[in-house]
Amino acid sequence: MKKTRCVLCNATKAKRSCKERHDALICPKCCASIRTQMCEGCNYYEYAERYHAARCHTTEEGSILMKSDKRIGLEVDNALLLQEKGDIDAAKTKMDELLRVHPGNHVVQYGMGIVYAFEGKHEEAMRHFDKAIEIFPYFVQAHYNKAIALLKISDVVNYLRTLKRIVLIGEEDSEFVKAARHMLLESEEYIMKHHGVGLNKYLEGERKFQEAFSLLENAQWEDALYCFKECTEMVAGHAQSWGNIGLCYAHLGKKELALSAIDKALEIDPLYEVAHVNRKAIESLAEGETLKPEKLKTLNYSKDVAAQNKSLLQTLMEEERIKKTS
Repeated sequence: MKKTRCVLCNATKAKRSCKERHDALICPKCCASIRTQMCEGCNYYEYAERYHAARCHTTEEGSILMKSDKRIGLEVDNALLLQEKGDIDAAKTKMDELLRVHPGNHVVQYGMGIVYAFEGKHEEAMRHFDKAIEIFPYFVQAHYNKAIALLKISDVVNYLRTLKRIVLIGEEDSEFVKAARHMLLESEEYIMKHHGVGLNKYLEGERKFQEAFSLLENAQWEDALYCFKECTEMVAGHAQSWGNIGLCYAHLGKKELALSAIDKALEIDPLYEVAHVNRKAIESLAEGETLKPEKLKTLNYSKDVAAQNKSLLQTLMEEERIKKTS
């Protein structure tokens, strides 16, 4: 029997189906070389991440990196203690100096993130948490505080993804892992109740939405239309996809189909303000006439939906009673 070669290298026997390559068959070596966080949900990705995290927690090199330089860690602790006592300016000055001298230290980057988070500057905080994670990918504390910052800026989808990563790479008895599991459980219960799907399916639908939204922004109306329809098949009652399906039809000159899609979005979410605005604009068209892009408003799922439909965000922030773990 003729063996199937990897579609990427065309040299080695293909043994794995790759979701990122539309289920094309690839070899283990190519799988490892192209693997990124976008492979979330794939067993090979999760096994690899658990393996590397376990090595990091158990090897001498990983242990040293996690503990960092004790003197630097103590200085960061002292700076954050100043902040807790209310001397914010002194804490910021101390952290600025530490960052200037030790920009490649993950604990220092993390400490600066905490300072900005305390000031309510969550975008800045995430920039430093991300830098800490770039230096040390298995820094669970940085992932956890990044998740809280993401929730503060209404980026619910990436909040959920970050929690999933904490559970994936953290040690089972870690307080951060326990907190992340609790947040994910309550989030999934809400998503199941309001969307009829589990957490993984919800995130898969968001991923498809982003693909469709990118096509929409590039005026690829028919391709975007197809992707948005796929999203509605993945996530029941996805008002934003129906709203953008209406936009695609409007750009294609199909007024009645556009109005029907917009009405579906409003049936799901009567308070969907953007859909109300777009419906009025589409109503003014003649069948076959297209509307100028600047007269329509698009809605991006990752952040804008949280601001548009605050129920999920409020539930996550208020009902879960998230406590900061230090």
